[in-house]
Amino acid sequence: MANFSTHINTAAFGGAVFSSFLALNVSIDTKTALFCFGATIIGGILPDIDHDKSTPLKIMHFIFANLISFIVIYKYINYLKIIEIILLWFGVNVMVGIVFYIFKKTTKHRGMIHSLPAAFLFWFFSSFLLYKFGGFDISRSYLIGLSLFLGYLIHLILDEIYSVDLTGRKIKKSFGSALKICSNDKKINLFVYSLLFLSLVFLPQKTIIINLIKGIINV
Repeated sequence: MANFSTHINTAAFGGAVFSSFLALNVSIDTKTALFCFGATIIGGILPDIDHDKSTPLKIMHFIFANLISFIVIYKYINYLKIIEIILLWFGVNVMVGIVFYIFKKTTKHRGMIHSLPAAFLFWFFSSFLLYKFGGFDISRSYLIGLSLFLGYLIHLILDEIYSVDLTGRKIKKSFGSALKICSNDKKINLFVYSLLFLSLVFLPQKTIIINLIKGIINV
């Protein structure tokens, strides 16, 4: 499979091209373009969070632990003393650590995290969070989520490319384990597709997604 450096460099290149294309043809503002660029890079390493000792998992753990801690403390900072802020920060970090520990124990590398349904799920989930808590309108939220989806696809495609040994003219066992629509675990498949269905049900103004894609394709 492709290594971390290859994934992040290719995603960064893809993000630069895509965000530049959007800025020139869809007339997005600079802030949104930068977020699209960053989201593509994040998407480019996100699938490897299912590897227990991967760099992306460590990065995501660090980001989520500190970001959630900051959001919680920022909300209640006017009501807290210094010692309470320290304890709250520590408590949130512990809770996030527990969540990531459970995640590591319940997932395996090249499982459903490496799949097309997961790519769509992260697109919709990230767009929803940006819309509800990130201060973006729904169109820009879906566009940034689409950028993350693009980075995710880049990662999956790279993994499939690296599963083909051109010099030895053979296909490795890992071929087909990235760009898939289901795994061998029926319970995990049901769980992922249930989340995907629920996200489609509760996503606001879903027609905007179709209009955005049509607009980009028709440019």
